[in-house]
Amino acid sequence: MPELPEVETVVRTLRPWLVGRRITGVELCSNGATNGRANRAWRQVLVTPAAVFSRSLRGARVETVRRYGKNIWIELRPPRESTAPVLLLIHLGMTGRLLWETSPDPQRPHTHCIFSLDAPGRWLHYSDTRRFGKLRTVRTPPGALLQLGPDPLEISRDEFCQRIRSRRAMVKSLLLDQRFLRGLGNIYADESLFRAGIHPAAIGSRLTRNRAVRLYDSIRETLEAAIALGGSSVSDYLNAEGQAGWFQQEHAVYLRTGQPCVRCGTPIRRMVIASRGTHFCSRCQRGVSVRTGQATRRTASRKKRKP
Repeated sequence: MPELPEVETVVRTLRPWLVGRRITGVELCSNGATNGRANRAWRQVLVTPAAVFSRSLRGARVETVRRYGKNIWIELRPPRESTAPVLLLIHLGMTGRLLWETSPDPQRPHTHCIFSLDAPGRWLHYSDTRRFGKLRTVRTPPGALLQLGPDPLEISRDEFCQRIRSRRAMVKSLLLDQRFLRGLGNIYADESLFRAGIHPAAIGSRLTRNRAVRLYDSIRETLEAAIALGGSSVSDYLNAEGQAGWFQQEHAVYLRTGQPCVRCGTPIRRMVIASRGTHFCSRCQRGVSVRTGQATRRTASRKKRKP
């Protein structure tokens, strides 16, 4: 699933061509065909009723394009100045793509929506193979969205430390919880914990202030480095210009089970936390989970020693 760096990269490749433009048309497609009698696959990705969705966007001018967690937040001004602004909210799900195309016709078999603009030679296509992504238009942000936690690139160091040290949960679980921090996912949680040298099963409330600060800095460093390289293309992720990311070449632990650690050479291990595969180095990331009672290699070996 695209995470914060991927969504941020999509936003940055949308903004130059989208802000200030008017949406002149919205075409809802069915498995790449615009025949209204075909199977309407777009129903699975469209939250707002189709008629309302098209009507609220047609003629609207794009004011801002920004990221909110893993969501793309597009604010539009309707043709009538007296009408309240409209928000187009897009979540890419697992395989959603927003791509600039030079044709108003579907270019891929799983294209579900095509936005026409008052920009010559540019159409914005939304495609989604697995259809877990969502499109919706609203007047005000939904409550569930506003209940998400702070952005990891905006939260202060003190607030982060206070939040994580007040929670008796595994650190990896906390980083995946969008109510704790919005935007992080499996890739960047694993990579950030490795950079910080913190075991993914460590308990938040047991972190010292120094370790919490180290994790805060590592999260920001990891995300900023990933954004600079256009995100991670470990599956089929592309930005709006159709370009893949490069940060997957910098992954130290994610999906590297059994491969040598880039620091110490110890084979990377995998465990499951919060129903997600978790990758770590047992030597560089040491700690104990008081919830499960499972110790890391170093702690377990000490227990076996004779007094």
